Parts: sequence; structure tokens; C-alpha cells
Amino acid sequence: MFFFSTNQFRRALLAVVFTGGVTGGGAAPTGLQQLRYGNPGLAVDLAVGLWAWPMPMDYDGDGDLDLLVSCPDRPSNGIYFFENPGGGDVMPVFKPGVRLGRGYRNISVSRVGGTDRVLIPSREFVGFRKRGFAESVSLFSKGNIHPNNVRNNVWRLVDYDGDTRLDLVIGVGDWTEYGWDNAYNARGEWINGPLHGHVYWMRNTGSSARPVYAPKQFVEAGGAAVDVYGWPTPNFADYDGDGDLDLVCGEFLDGLTYFKNAGSRTQPRYLAGQRVRQVNGGELKMDLQMIVPTAVDWDGDGDVDLIIGQEDGRVAFVEHTGRVVDGAPLFAEPRFFRQEAAGVKFGALSTPVAVDW
Repeated sequence: MFFFSTNQFRRALLAVVFTGGVTGGGAAPTGLQQLRYGNPGLAVDLAVGLWAWPMPMDYDGDGDLDLLVSCPDRPSNGIYFFENPGGGDVMPVFKPGVRLGRGYRNISVSRVGGTDRVLIPSREFVGFRKRGFAESVSLFSKGNIHPNNVRNNVWRLVDYDGDTRLDLVIGVGDWTEYGWDNAYNARGEWINGPLHGHVYWMRNTGSSARPVYAPKQFVEAGGAAVDVYGWPTPNFADYDGDGDLDLVCGEFLDGLTYFKNAGSRTQPRYLAGQRVRQVNGGELKMDLQMIVPTAVDWDGDGDVDLIIGQEDGRVAFVEHTGRVVDGAPLFAEPRFFRQEAAGVKFGALSTPVAVDW
């Protein structure tokens, strides 16, 4: 067995590391060539580079749901279009990703009135199918409405109070108490605080066409502000089929929290959060952390599923089973989407080793 010399290894390692997450055509410019599969017909996990922000939509207008996935990090930075090849399969093998433009953190899609609205903090990409993602228009004067700095800041449009006007809902991840340092004491006890994940809403007192937003308010559940473990990514939808909007939040770790609306469509009242559960009764868990859910009826059966991105750039389908127990929906186990193999991807925080096998 022959091992690379130090210089050979460095060159090989750079060629993989700096292109390891780019998915297909229109790759992010790095000046290096990505390692590609040489196996015709091979299907692999659909993925981008570090972090995945999924936006399910019929991007190409052919009647089925495609995936746009944003990768905000290097070297794979970009928004990638994964085309659904059709055929009615709930778990299709997508075409390789095509890069549409630069990637963004905290990007989301809101499906309102039959239209896909793509937002980043305080801004919207209007006409993105024709204009792309280079230019956006202002929705609000401030990109961060929280009093502290935030690491998660997801904005969505939703008629929160049922008055037919689109309000703004914003999920923020606050690391102020947690910090970055090693905060364990000599006994191995964590002495800093936790991550916090809050949800705000801003009532639209104007119209959907000409919005005027009232001051922010916390979304409350169980008599207190919603607070999950960072990275909330709020998704308002009718998960229990009673006609009002419930709430599902992601988190920085690997689970989700469900908040049932015990009020009405026009006067929401959320109960204390409970962990989202699978049909077997166990808690729904993703493989990794930094999970980003988006609510959509992916399989067209009339209930609300979840499409979830995670830290390694992969995206999963989490099916609503149609069962609701004690007011809470039950979901199937996550199934990760697949794509036609193109560029080699190896997730996040990997350490490649090159060897002449």
C-alpha cells in the first residue's frame, strides 16, 4: 500500500475539502475541481454542503414539488435546485442540484394564496424564478427585532390571527446566556445558561398588498413566551385538523416541539409545548442537529408533513401519518431524499484521508 507524500496529500485533500459539498451543475466558484462519482445510475443522499435550508415548491411549474436548498457556508455556498423527475413517487430520485445563485442563512419559503414567497430577515425575493436571488426588496426597517444578537433569524408570512391580512412571524435563536467558551466546572457541570429560541409576531394593520406592521409581540404558549433550545424556525399550520393554526418549532439539537392551538383561528391560544412524536410513540429525532423544518403537504394527502434540513446538508421527508392522539399529530420516521449521483459529498466536519489503495 502506497501512501501520499505530504504535498500530494495536501493537494488531494484540498481538492476534496474545498469542493466536497457542491452538488452538480453551476457549481460555486472555488478554482478547484470537485471529485465526481463514476458510477452511472447510482443514487445517493440528496445534500448540499454544511447546513441545509430547504424550500419545497414547484419551482419549474410542472405540477410536482421540487426542492430548493440553500447552503450558506463555504465552499458549496449557493441555492440549489433539485428537480423532481415526476412520476408521482413520494420519494423520487431527484436530478443533481443546479446552482441558482449565492446561498443565504435564515432563508425560508411561505406558501400563501397559491404563491411561494421567499424571505430572508426583513427582506423578500420578489419574482425569484425570473430574477434569481441577487436582489431583494425591504419588508421591514430592521433585520433583527430581538434585543440581543441572534444566530437564527427566520422570517415567514402567515395570517396569524385569521383576519385575511398577512402578518410577520419571526423565530430567533439567542445564545447570550450560553456563550461560546468551555463553561464546565471541575465537577463537569455546565455553569452557563441554555440556548433560547423565541417566536415573535408582528400584526399587519394595513393590508397584504400594503402592510403596516404593529410592534412585535412574543408568541406565548402555556402562559409564557415560546422558548425552545435555539434555532426555532417556526411553522404555523393546522397539524391536528381542527381548523386553526398550531405551531411546530425546530431547535439547535435533533428534535422538534409542537404547540397546540387550544383557542381559535382568530384568537390563538397555545398550550405548553410537547415533543413531536412518531407513530410508535417515541420522540421524533433527526440524525444530526441544527434542524430546519418547513411545513408542506408533500404527499398530497391533505395533512401537513415536514421537510427538514440538518447540519450535514441532507434533507428528510417526515410524513404526517394522519393520526392525531390527544390533540397531537403523529409522524413517521424521517426518510432522507435521494438524488442522482454527481459530485462526491461527505457531510460536515469530516476529515478525509487520501491513499493509493
